[in-house]
Amino acid sequence: MVFHDRRQTHGMSEVAAEILIIFLVILVAVAAYAAFSGTLDPLFLKKSTYIAGSAAITSIPQSSGGTDDVLTFLPKAGDAFYLTGQTTNISGAQITLKALSPDGKIVTPNAGSVRGPLYGRTLYIYPASSGSATQCDYTLSDTKPSGGIRQLEAGCWTVQLVDEDVHVIAGSYKVTVAHGTSSQSSAGGFISPLGKLYRSDCTLLSQTVTGNLTTSNTGPGNMTVTHFDGSSYMTIANDPTLTFTSGNLSLSLWFKPTDATNPTSSGSNWHQLLGKGTTTGVNNENDNYQLFQYGNQLLFEWNDATTGEHYQAYTTTSGGVISSSSWNYVTVAVTNGNLAVYVNGVQQTLTYNHSNVPGANVMPTTQTVNLAVNNNDVTVGKQNAASSSDNFYYRGDMGAIALYNHGLTSTEIQENYAENRA
Repeated sequence: MVFHDRRQTHGMSEVAAEILIIFLVILVAVAAYAAFSGTLDPLFLKKSTYIAGSAAITSIPQSSGGTDDVLTFLPKAGDAFYLTGQTTNISGAQITLKALSPDGKIVTPNAGSVRGPLYGRTLYIYPASSGSATQCDYTLSDTKPSGGIRQLEAGCWTVQLVDEDVHVIAGSYKVTVAHGTSSQSSAGGFISPLGKLYRSDCTLLSQTVTGNLTTSNTGPGNMTVTHFDGSSYMTIANDPTLTFTSGNLSLSLWFKPTDATNPTSSGSNWHQLLGKGTTTGVNNENDNYQLFQYGNQLLFEWNDATTGEHYQAYTTTSGGVISSSSWNYVTVAVTNGNLAVYVNGVQQTLTYNHSNVPGANVMPTTQTVNLAVNNNDVTVGKQNAASSSDNFYYRGDMGAIALYNHGLTSTEIQENYAENRA
């Protein structure tokens, strides 16, 4: 006997029934919301913008002979739209283009230079290269960039289109940067009364200015710099991105002091640049790290994580390593416990001592750096001291700051110096 299943011809399939039930549930929910609120939000009735496109990588030749990758996005077809930040809006939906980095940054490239409808035009996405740009400032342009741009992080990036009318993602595209860098700062930016120091994910660090700080674009390559008058400073609240453990760290900054004479034993020309420490007198410090202008020399100090003992390392080059007549690019790099200090891309000779007073208890050999963690705030332009005589205010200008959770290589440091960045 042959049995014919009539349900396939006379009944509704299970899949179709489930779809209908879901639709009815949504319809009832919308009706209930409208009945409860007395109105129906028009966003329920608006469809999201449709944009078909593709993301890719374009390699840009560099003066060094290599290539660096930049992101591209090509809108191909779809609904009318314009980008957030375009100086001349066109008809259509407002779309924000975002770029998500491999290390968690969410950046919104500046589209201010883009004009008119965008379908069929390749858009280039890359770090802003101006002297006033931070590591979180990106450019979106329909003009292919030339060499000398900052590197993107190597790894998988995501280009997103966000429909600002209905607040949904209108498109998401993943691409992989092969020619990029793995050395991105944990925190950095510019000292500014307006706040321009960021975590690695590009959220602002909490900052407090004490005294009068003034900002200008008079640094190298029109870099944004801040002037310290000898009684002003900035405090950055304790944050995980500012704390460094074990033997890996880099501090990088630009500065031009008001004076840079031979160091004095009185401390009258000792000036803290940046530090995460406290002091309550001689041989009583609690430092994760501190960097000083020590007259015309440099000094780095820290507490050992195992013993709690305090150490210093400082330059002793005849005639000094710091100039008051020009900008000084300084990097302190700690790699697997090995300390190196660079000025304008050149590594310096160091003297070590087991004390918090330069010249006291000088050590015959180098000291492995094993950074002790603390919960102190970071101060810029002043030491966090119990006594006002130990504040060691800085006088002069200071530019870009960057902090890394690993030691930069000499090549990376020299590239930063050549391109006026930290």
